[in-house]
Amino acid sequence: MSGQRLQGRVAIVTGSSQGIGREICNQFFSEGAVLVCADLKPLGQGEETTTHEWISQKGGKAIFVEVDVSNAGSWKDLIEKTVETYGQVDIEANNPQPIDQVDEDAFDDHMRINTRGVFLGCKYSAQQFLKQEPRANGMRGWIVNLASMVANIGMQGLTGYTASKGAVAAMTKTIALDLAKKGVVANCIAPGFSQTAMLDNALGGALSEAAEGVKAAIPRGIFGHPLDHARAAVYLASDDAQWITGITLNVDGGLVAQ
Repeated sequence: MSGQRLQGRVAIVTGSSQGIGREICNQFFSEGAVLVCADLKPLGQGEETTTHEWISQKGGKAIFVEVDVSNAGSWKDLIEKTVETYGQVDIEANNPQPIDQVDEDAFDDHMRINTRGVFLGCKYSAQQFLKQEPRANGMRGWIVNLASMVANIGMQGLTGYTASKGAVAAMTKTIALDLAKKGVVANCIAPGFSQTAMLDNALGGALSEAAEGVKAAIPRGIFGHPLDHARAAVYLASDDAQWITGITLNVDGGLVAQ
C-alpha cells in the first residue's frame, strides 16, 4: 500500500463497480481503508473482476453490497450491513451509478439517482456518524460527493444531468453547514472529461474519433483519468482536509477556469 492516510477507516463507495468509483475504492484501499463496494451489480462494464474481489486479491478487506441509491430502504440496509461487518462507518463517497442503467424518463432518472441518491447517502451516513464517538481530533465522518463540471457550466442537450449535478454541489454546501459543529465534513468533486466508459457512451462510442476535439477544449490538453478523481477523494476523506468543508473541487484540467 502506498500510504496510511485512511488507515483503519471504513469507507462506503457507491457506483463502485467501474470507472471513477472503482478507482476511488482502489485508492482508499491503498491508503489503508477497508471497503464496502456498493452498486447495482458487482461486475462493471468492461471489467473482468469485481471491485471487492480485486481489492481482496491485493490483500485488502472489501465486501460488496447491492444498493439502489434512490431507495431509502436500500440505503438503510447498506449502512446496517456495513456496521454489522465492520462496526462503524467513517467515509461515505457518493458516486451514483451510470444513468444508462435505468430505463425511465431521463430527467426524472437523473434527479432520482444523481440528486436523491446522494441526498439519501448523506442522510443515512450522517445518522450513523453521529451515533459514533468522535476521534481524538473531534472528527466523526467524511462525506465526499461526486458532481460534474456541468455543475459549474451549462452544456447543450444535458438539461436533466446538469440540473442534477448542480443540485449535488449546492446540497453539499448546506450539508456541510448542518454538520460542521458535529465533527463531520462534506465536500464535492466536480470531474471533467475523463477516459471512462461513461464519456465513451456520451460520445456515441466514438471517443477515439472525437478525442482531439474534446481535448482542445481542455487547457491542460489531455483527458483526465479516474485516478485523478480518486486521489482528490482520498485527500478530502483524510485528516489533511479536516478543516475543509462545503467546497466543490474542480478536477478538470482547468476547463471551468476559462
